[in-house]
Amino acid sequence: MKYIRNNYIISIKLITILILLINCSSNKKDNETIISGDIETYKSGLSFLQDSNYSKAVEEFDKLYINHPFSSLAKKSEIMTAYSLYQNNEINKSISKLKTFNEMYPKDEFSDYAHYLLAMCYYIQISNQGRDPSLSLKALNSFKLITTKYPNSRYAKDSKLKIQFIKNSLAINELNIGKFYLKKNAPASSIKRFKTILQKYQNSSVIPETLYRLTEALLMMGLKKEAIKSNAILKYNFPNSEWSNLSKDILSNISSTSEKESFTSSIKNYFVTIFD
Repeated sequence: MKYIRNNYIISIKLITILILLINCSSNKKDNETIISGDIETYKSGLSFLQDSNYSKAVEEFDKLYINHPFSSLAKKSEIMTAYSLYQNNEINKSISKLKTFNEMYPKDEFSDYAHYLLAMCYYIQISNQGRDPSLSLKALNSFKLITTKYPNSRYAKDSKLKIQFIKNSLAINELNIGKFYLKKNAPASSIKRFKTILQKYQNSSVIPETLYRLTEALLMMGLKKEAIKSNAILKYNFPNSEWSNLSKDILSNISSTSEKESFTSSIKNYFVTIFD
């Protein structure tokens, strides 16, 4: 009886071990299926992306993230989804996806690229914005973030170039608005725009014309001494500019003596005033 009982206990133990082995084997197969599934889905997304079938690429990358949230490829699939949306000209959806990614994974290995792609989403819309500078400012701030937070990133160099381009674009926008006010005989409003350019966008390509237009606006307001000084800054810094040549005539009706008393000492003070 005791022998039978011992055999019964041994049999139960063997069955238990067998069940555990079967479960382990099953879990191993399930894990292999999951790993295989996320890799195959990711490859499928890349294939669609390579074929420029961006909608299908989005579907595949989204599928990976939803079905395999703990996969090592899950976060990368989110970036690829955003990139696919960007390529498919679904810019707002890409922006939304990237903002969510940056909030959820602020220190991820793909963070610099996520910020760069977000900046590019704003950047490619600049030419279509008209006089509204909001997109330019968003792009500018996004690129600045990359150069400050990720100075050694592979995207930092291009971000610096984009920053200069955007600043030049914003300066042109300010100049055009200032010229509009000049045509409408509102020199005071135009002067504010020209001073903004001189303060914020000093390395932009429109500085020579800005100084020329500022001289015009000051003359319209009867501020002849200030106009002379603005014109002098133009000639000194950009002697070969077409705007320096054009400026020769706009001050021809101003006395070259009485109006320029203490000119040398006062021009420096005027230059400081512009940048207050």
